[in-house]
Amino acid sequence: MPILKQGLRVERNVYAPPGERISDSGIPDHCISLHIANPGNLERRLERRLDGEKLIERLTLPGLFTFVPAFREPEWFWESAVEILDIYLPAAVLEQIAMESCVSTPQTIELIDRFAIRDPLLEQLALTLSGEVDIRADCGDRLYWESVQTLLAMHLLRHHCTVKIANSPKLGKLSQSKLQQILDYIQDNLDRDMGLAELAVVVQMSSHHFGKLFKQSTGLSPHQYVLQCRIERGKTLLSNPELTIADISQAVGFCDQSHFTNVFRRHTSLTPRQYRHQL
Repeated sequence: MPILKQGLRVERNVYAPPGERISDSGIPDHCISLHIANPGNLERRLERRLDGEKLIERLTLPGLFTFVPAFREPEWFWESAVEILDIYLPAAVLEQIAMESCVSTPQTIELIDRFAIRDPLLEQLALTLSGEVDIRADCGDRLYWESVQTLLAMHLLRHHCTVKIANSPKLGKLSQSKLQQILDYIQDNLDRDMGLAELAVVVQMSSHHFGKLFKQSTGLSPHQYVLQCRIERGKTLLSNPELTIADISQAVGFCDQSHFTNVFRRHTSLTPRQYRHQL
């Protein structure tokens, strides 16, 4: 099932062996593929060629990544069914985040062509995304997806690009006035599907720097903070017996009652109905 949020796209599929080599046309997204599983989870032969260049053969197994940079044209062959998690990140998004996060940026940001490699940190991020595919497939959560997109882009820029992007200088905290401004904005818009870029604009900062300064100032990421605010607002509204749980779900920015119930229970160990009954 695919997810498309603010440029980032995630797909998890099982691919049957093709019988013969197959080709894909170039797309404007970088494709980061994680081998999830195959029969027996043993090593399997994978062949790949990019843009008609030399054919490369490797043994791949669960936990290994293969990258296809944007606009490259791959040719593939594999010998048994395989489950793959594909993460698509637009090249333009990677370049934009590079410009926002660095003091000086090279003119061209190129993702390195990786084939059957390990990256434990990237694997952890990818598996987290894999777990969210079914949970968030039908629910708008721009703040979550924009935050993940930035985290993914920064990891690629630091470890998997032709020109390494150094960490930006350590930043402090938001000024008290900017912090209060953004906290008020969040409280006033809890019913809306806010995004990281939208919040950053409020305080006139890039998304990357805003996210870092916000966490330095509050101890929570923007997504964690907004979620906490939604739960606390939900608790307050549950004390009003005239409001249905469905009404409250919408009022605090969840896509439906089921999504609100799942998140509320995760944070409080109670469903909204159970919480209301104990008031």
